[in-house]
Amino acid sequence: KLVKVSKKYLPNVMKVIDEHRLDTSPFGLRGNISSLLMAIDNNTLTEWFAKKKNEDKGINLKPNHVRGTDYWLMDGDEYVGSFSLRHSLTDKLMIHGGNIAYVILPSKRRKGYAFAGLSLCLIEAKKIGLQRVLITCDTKNEASYAVIKKALKHYGGKKLPDIAFENTSNHRVWINTIDKDKIR
Repeated sequence: KLVKVSKKYLPNVMKVIDEHRLDTSPFGLRGNISSLLMAIDNNTLTEWFAKKKNEDKGINLKPNHVRGTDYWLMDGDEYVGSFSLRHSLTDKLMIHGGNIAYVILPSKRRKGYAFAGLSLCLIEAKKIGLQRVLITCDTKNEASYAVIKKALKHYGGKKLPDIAFENTSNHRVWINTIDKDKIR
């Protein structure tokens, strides 16, 4: 299941948070996990949860930031990954970041959790009125791109040209959240 980040599930995340901290993958320590680790290290978890609640409501956003909802992917009571759903896109997010970002706990990778979580996140995107979402990943991130291609095949959408970003390049793919025939 996909749950909004909350204090209720924090103990489940804390049981395995060091696995994220020790992740050596160049694509592993990202998104709400890196900010959560900083909040833990700085003893600012209360502020972190308040910020996440405000971001979900679109309150007190930094300039050039968009409304977004952060989720934890749970298998029963076990935390397996984190997902972020941005409700809209900026020009920068069109190049790098897109609508959905995710990271799976290293020990849970290559077990289908990324696709399962992405599928659940697409349901949430549809609930907020998005007909499609943009997902990006580094062109060197073969595992993430395999998940994106699987979603493209399953849900439909459109692959955009790869685009340069900083010292690398990104794949960019629109994934439908509703029936392909209803997309205009």
